[in-house]
Amino acid sequence: MISGFALVCALVALVVFLQWLVGFIWRRDEQIPVDGLKSMGRRWLEANGYELLKRSEGVTHVTRMSSGQWSGLLRPDFIARKEGREYAVFVRTEPVSEQELHERYAFVALLHGANGVIVVDVMQESVQTAVYEWKRPRHVRLREAARRLMWALGGALAALVAWKHG
Repeated sequence: MISGFALVCALVALVVFLQWLVGFIWRRDEQIPVDGLKSMGRRWLEANGYELLKRSEGVTHVTRMSSGQWSGLLRPDFIARKEGREYAVFVRTEPVSEQELHERYAFVALLHGANGVIVVDVMQESVQTAVYEWKRPRHVRLREAARRLMWALGGALAALVAWKHG
């Protein structure tokens, strides 16, 4: 009799705990998020017709020299797309110089495969946009074309072999 009563009490305790857990998780999703810089930048991008992409990774770099080693990280807040162009987006509280847009942010755009950079200055309510045009050396373009041609020929050869022996 006592073991049956203990089983019922354990089941009631388990049900109460599960209800509390589900309620906690449900209420956590209903909380209003803090309106921070990134939220303001996101709203501006969406209001101006930009599509936000999910992939935004930091660009890390390490420079090794005889006198020492330096490293750094620069991560765009968003990657956005509009009219077929992708932009690395940075939300800041102060404007960025044009020289910095050219020297620092251009490489981040290049490494993310973006066509440009957008810097949203939330405090001064301004936006800076830089669009980059990359002209790679001829030998790099030829090497990439040769690599793509080799992959295509390898795929065609594999398809031919599979068709003949399939």
